[in-house]
Amino acid sequence: VAIYNVILGESATSKLFQNVREKASLAYTARSNYVRQKSNIYIRCGIEIGNYEKAVKIIKEQLEDMKNGKFTEEDIKNAKKYMTSGIESIQDEQDSEITYYLGQELSQKLTTFKEYAQKIEEVTAEDVKEVANKIKINTIYFLRN
Repeated sequence: VAIYNVILGESATSKLFQNVREKASLAYTARSNYVRQKSNIYIRCGIEIGNYEKAVKIIKEQLEDMKNGKFTEEDIKNAKKYMTSGIESIQDEQDSEITYYLGQELSQKLTTFKEYAQKIEEVTAEDVKEVANKIKINTIYFLRN
């Protein structure tokens, strides 16, 4: 799920960032984040109210593209690099490392950094597509002042 999320919206090379923000210029931010403990992915975009319908349409298109396998081996490679770099940076900061192990304790699954990096390397395009096909939109909302 983590690799899927990076390709979808966690990084600056992600589908959401590139298509909603860069190409369509509809948002000042377009990201997703994965909350492992809840098994949820949250997509958030900073848009003007007039861009709401267009932005939602493009976001849904990105979700469909992921289901249809419209991502490249390069996308997967970049996502793996992004995740591996994140793992390395966790180990560089004591607070981040404590937070990592606290999350491990809460989920009752102890995965070492080495094991986590190995799991990331084993992810295939088919794995990403399988995750994509399990994703369902639960709630869409717009916050305004």
